[in-house]
Amino acid sequence: PSTVTPVIPFLFVLFKVKSWPFLGFALHKLFHLGLALIGGHFLYKYLKLKEVSNVIIYTILGLVAVNTNVVMWFANLYPEAILFFAFWGFIYYASKPPKKSTIVKMLLCFLILVFTRYLFAVLGIIVLINYYEYFKSDFKYYRFRLIKYGLICLIPLAIWGKYMQNVEAENLSKISYFDRFKSESPILYNIKCGLGLQQHHEVNKINGVPAFASLFIPKTGYRSAIISIILILAFIIGFVLKTKAVYQDKLFLSILLIMLGLMFAGTGFSRYWLVLLPGFYLGYYYLYKSFNFNDIWFSHVAKVLALIYIANEIRLDVLIFSKI
Repeated sequence: PSTVTPVIPFLFVLFKVKSWPFLGFALHKLFHLGLALIGGHFLYKYLKLKEVSNVIIYTILGLVAVNTNVVMWFANLYPEAILFFAFWGFIYYASKPPKKSTIVKMLLCFLILVFTRYLFAVLGIIVLINYYEYFKSDFKYYRFRLIKYGLICLIPLAIWGKYMQNVEAENLSKISYFDRFKSESPILYNIKCGLGLQQHHEVNKINGVPAFASLFIPKTGYRSAIISIILILAFIIGFVLKTKAVYQDKLFLSILLIMLGLMFAGTGFSRYWLVLLPGFYLGYYYLYKSFNFNDIWFSHVAKVLALIYIANEIRLDVLIFSKI
């Protein structure tokens, strides 16, 4: 028993083929790839909702599709594709005008996120913001419905929370997420590790800001604190310049909440940021647009970057096949 969230082991069981394990793994990977494609569809619908031009929408989708980290992680058995699907579904439904079916779909995506990597529970703040908006739009109509949906959503979370409490209390797990909070001065220690100032005892690499640049630069193990800080600031400035009331932008708030959550957990910047990649690209576009440049030039630069990604993938394929 461990405190690993239930979605991943559930999918392993669902796709298990005892007589031919390879087939089970292949189907499992194809399922992840399908979820990533549906996540891309949610991303498209969200960007349309935000009235982003088609040129930029297809540019962002294209950049995400050819990104080296996406190619590496979305078609394997790690949970990044599941999170990509659920996160962009959550953002899309959380950003839509109040509607009964919308809140149900948003809560479902929220549950999938938490049960895949429970640090995404920080997005409960976005859920509460949406509850407030629904109450504000029609309190009489939504009050009982939202309470009912909220309680239904809390039941599986409470059951899993009780299970985790039992595992931790009886010290049954050799791999525990909560071990990172058992060190001396855990908050300060985790913040230092999250910022990449020192190595966390549970990882074999230094996590933190220096790894953020590896999201964009197709070189294995690339780390640069300066480039990472510039990229993070550019994304934040872009959203701030685009939206005067940034506290009302649910995508921006969601990304910041997840970034802060991972930093306090001592995880820092790594492949965990992959699901947020389109949000970073959108922030860079907002920054670019603040200079009143034409969208087409942003698209042209993105095409050059995409060609570099594709060329790098071909290079890696040649190296792998030559070794085989």
